[in-house]
Amino acid sequence: MDFDRYFDNDEVESVLNGWTLTHPNLAKVSELGRSHENRAIHLLTLTNQESGCDEDKPAIWIDSNIHATEVAGTTVALHIAHSLLSGYGSDTRCRRLLDNAAFYIVPRLNPDGAALALSENPKYVRSGTRPYPFTEPLAGLHEEDIDGDGRILQMRVPDPHGDWKVSSLDARLMEKRGADEHGGTYYRLLPEGRLEEFDGVEIKLAKPLQGLDFNRNFPFEWQPESTQAGAGPFPASEVEIRAAVDFISRHHNINAAITYHTQSGVILRPYSTKPDEEMETDDLWVFELMGERGKELTGYPCVSVFHGFRYHPKKVTTGGFDDWVYDHLGMFVFTVELWDLPGRAGIKDRDFISWFRKHPHEDDVKILRWLEENGDEPPLVDWYQFEHPQLGRVEIGGYDQMYTWTNPPRSLVGEEAERNTTFALSLADMLPKLTVHTLALDRLTDEGDYRLRLVVENSGFLPTYTSAQGRKRSAAREVRVDLALPDGVRLTSGKARTELGHLEGRSGKLSVSTLYAASPTDNRAWTEWVLRGPPGAEIQVQVRSDRAGTLHESVVLH
Repeated sequence: MDFDRYFDNDEVESVLNGWTLTHPNLAKVSELGRSHENRAIHLLTLTNQESGCDEDKPAIWIDSNIHATEVAGTTVALHIAHSLLSGYGSDTRCRRLLDNAAFYIVPRLNPDGAALALSENPKYVRSGTRPYPFTEPLAGLHEEDIDGDGRILQMRVPDPHGDWKVSSLDARLMEKRGADEHGGTYYRLLPEGRLEEFDGVEIKLAKPLQGLDFNRNFPFEWQPESTQAGAGPFPASEVEIRAAVDFISRHHNINAAITYHTQSGVILRPYSTKPDEEMETDDLWVFELMGERGKELTGYPCVSVFHGFRYHPKKVTTGGFDDWVYDHLGMFVFTVELWDLPGRAGIKDRDFISWFRKHPHEDDVKILRWLEENGDEPPLVDWYQFEHPQLGRVEIGGYDQMYTWTNPPRSLVGEEAERNTTFALSLADMLPKLTVHTLALDRLTDEGDYRLRLVVENSGFLPTYTSAQGRKRSAAREVRVDLALPDGVRLTSGKARTELGHLEGRSGKLSVSTLYAASPTDNRAWTEWVLRGPPGAEIQVQVRSDRAGTLHESVVLH
């Protein structure tokens, strides 16, 4: 299957449905919900149904393309699914994961926005297509493919007061005018587009008609539009987000989540609104360990949004998916910003956000050279004249940002998918996993008295409560055992339902093998019953953990 490409909505649906035909025991497709424009939001559930249903197994949630133009995430999500399905018969990890865990994959959470971005005459919006916060376009410049060539580029307009000039290093590039520079030919740079209510004098950048940002609409510390742009009228107001919130909240078996965005080449973790000092310390250590593993596999560093990815040093973003999933539900979650164009061009050790505000012009030249050597086609469109219906003669050109900056060139997206698949599978391999250590029956008397002893353990890395935050929120019930007795069998000691408490995993343990290291069996618990019944009677034992799975065992009296 070719992953050096981008998938439109029909192609996504076709791929998913194809997997249900070729792998009917492993893949199931359903609708998470419907979008604002009534498109299906597809949910792919992956697990080996023969070893148990998805809700009886620990699970990981994966979504992508919540922001309209960030279509590379869809390719990554599909690649993860393809790797699991194609590897099930031959790869030990893929078989282990699908036998013992479940994957909930939403390759495109925002089909309406993606449809606009991928159309022959594209329109770029932040998230969905519902007008917000106003129902009519505001005055000013709105991005649009004004000349109908299937691209949204830039316009440059000569202006002695402009803050851009033709690059002294490469005439195809534009260079920032110096603060004390005078006497040259200068330009204003504008997005390609059309002006609403143009008065012939002022060129304002209008707030977009489609002003929603779905990743500000989640319930954690949601703020109104006056504080957080794009947040929507109330938490989970948008049907796409409400569908995700409802599903995740109802599926208590989910322990971890990854949401794929672009761009920057960084793995982001909570919080967005507060420093690491305010996070549960044990969870911070686990986040750091997971992030280090992510860096090993993807090359992307891992930072908290608050410390390393704020758009303004004195402002925070609210209503984010990752903060909600961790803070309210206690799941370990990462926002992966795919594709690092400056980094690929050799520009390292930079701040992910402030670099866009200020950097040496030589960096721009490095990026152009790298794209020319490694991209699919000429990365820059030479400036050409165009008679704008409102501004008169302008020039249009510059980067086709959709497939250079926002997403990788098509020939490179498969490479991004491969490296990020390894991290997703690694994270799935860290989930808690409930297993039976011992189920032993001893006959005590000839009158039909028996002792049944059960020892269960968590064989996974994470505990059965997932995180300290999850435990604080009581997000997952403790491990419990239910005994089902047939007619003629009765308990003489013990209870039909036994609460075993939570079981620890390997997370949070010291990594030095000194006298200070210890490995207590805090991942294990036991219970026993004394019962009386006739030989041949079958006792059903169910062990359930919200986060670590459900086990069904039986024993026959003999």
